Amino acid sequence: MKKTLIRIIACALLLVFSLSACNVRSADDFHANDSYTDKVVTRSGTFSGVFRIKTEASESLTLDPDSSVSSLRGDAMRDRYEEVEKLFNCTVEARQVKSGNIVSTMMASTAAARTYADIFQLSAAGIFDMYKGGYLTYAQNLDEFDISDKKWGFDGQKTMMTFREGETYGFRNLYWAAPLPSVSGVLYYNSDILNSNVQPLPAELYEQGDWTWKAFEDICISVTHFVADRQGTYAFITPTADFPAMIHAAINSNGGRRLSYDPVTGYKCEYMNWNTIDALQWLGELVRNNKITYDIENSASDRPDVEAFVNFYTAFLVSDSSVGFSEDEMFPMYTFGEGFRWTEFPAGPAYTGNTTAYYSSSDQFLAISNTVDIGITGKILNALFEPLDGADENDWREYIEKNFFFFSEDYERYENMIRNAVSDDSVLTMKTNLSENDIFAAVIDGVKTPKEATEQLVSVIEGLAG
Repeated sequence: MKKTLIRIIACALLLVFSLSACNVRSADDFHANDSYTDKVVTRSGTFSGVFRIKTEASESLTLDPDSSVSSLRGDAMRDRYEEVEKLFNCTVEARQVKSGNIVSTMMASTAAARTYADIFQLSAAGIFDMYKGGYLTYAQNLDEFDISDKKWGFDGQKTMMTFREGETYGFRNLYWAAPLPSVSGVLYYNSDILNSNVQPLPAELYEQGDWTWKAFEDICISVTHFVADRQGTYAFITPTADFPAMIHAAINSNGGRRLSYDPVTGYKCEYMNWNTIDALQWLGELVRNNKITYDIENSASDRPDVEAFVNFYTAFLVSDSSVGFSEDEMFPMYTFGEGFRWTEFPAGPAYTGNTTAYYSSSDQFLAISNTVDIGITGKILNALFEPLDGADENDWREYIEKNFFFFSEDYERYENMIRNAVSDDSVLTMKTNLSENDIFAAVIDGVKTPKEATEQLVSVIEGLAG
C-alpha cells in the first residue's frame, strides 16, 4: 500500500512538472491553452460513450472532403478529436447533416428517448425553435464552463442567444473560426464598376469619415445606366418581401430597432420613431424616384440577388457575410477576384453606434442539448475548442484575412463589424418576419407611407415578440 501511494505521488509530480515545463507564458501571463491543460490535470471523471456533434456547416466541426479547409488545419482538427477521445474515454462523432434537419430530428429523437446529439451548430432561428420546445440546456448550467470567456464569442453574439435573464442558449467559438463568424448588413461592391464610372470607393470614403447615405446615393445614381429590357448596370436589386436585406440594413444603419424590453411592461416595438421612418422614406425615394434598381424576374437561381451581382447587373449587394465565404463559382469572391470588396452599410444621420452591421436569425451558433451530462460536458467543450495545435488565440484572424480577403482594410472593417454588432431581435420576432417584410416592401413600392407601415407593425411585433 505504501509503495503504491509513493508511485501515485511520483506520477502526479511528474505529470505536473511535464505540463508546467511546456507551459510557456506571454508577458501578460496568458497562455492560449491554459484551460485545456487545466482540464488534463483536474478532470474528476470520464465520459463513457459517444459525444455526438451535429452541424449544418461542414468546415466548422466536420471535415467535408470537398471543403476549403487546408490539410494542415484538417489534420489539427482530427488530432484534437483524438485528444478529447483519450482524455474523456469517449468517441467523438462529428457529422454534417442536411440544412433544416437538426430541429425536426432532435424533436423526434427526444420523443423516442434517444440521444441525437450533445452539441449542435445551426442557425439562430433553429436554436430559438429548440429553446421554445424545451430541447436545450443553457451554458451557465454546465460545470466548469465560463460563457463570459472571449473564446465563446463576442458580446453581441451572446446577447443574441440570451433568451432569459442570465441564461445563454447559444454561442460561437472563435478559435476554430470556420465557417467564419457571420454578421448581417454587409455591403459588397464591385470596385471595377465603380472605377469605370470614376466613383470613389467606399473604403476610401470610410477612412475619410464620409461613408454616409448621401455618398452611397451619389454612387448609386452615377453607376446606374439603364438599357432597354433590363440590360445595363444598376445600383442594387429592387428590395421586395422575398429580398428585404436592403430594407433592414437601411433601418439598422439609422439606429432603427425592432424591440426594447421593460421588466414590467415587456417588449415594446421601437419601429414607430423617426429613425425608422426616415430610413424607409430615404430608401423608397431612392428606388422610385431615381430608378437605380434592378428587378429580379424569371430567375432559376436560388439566390437571384447574388446572381445579378455576379453577372455585373448590379454594383452593390447587401447580405450576410456568408456570401463572401462560399466556394461556389457563381459567388463573387471567386468571380471578381480583387474587384470584390467588402464594407458595412453606410451610416444614416441618426446612427451613433460602432458598426451598422448586426446579428440576425440566419447567423450560425453552437447550442447544447438538454440530454447532456452537465457535470462533464463543460469540460469536454473547454478541451475541444481551445486553439488547435500550432495556433494561438489570434490565429482565427490570420486565417480569415489570408483566405477570404483581398485587401487588409476590408478585413479590418469586417472584424469591426463582427466585434461590435448587436442583435437585431429577429429571433425573438420570428413569427412576425413575413408580415414585417410585406409591410416594408409596400413602402418601397409606394403603396404605404412609412408612418402607416410603422404604425401597423407595432401591434404585430408587440403581440408576437418572443
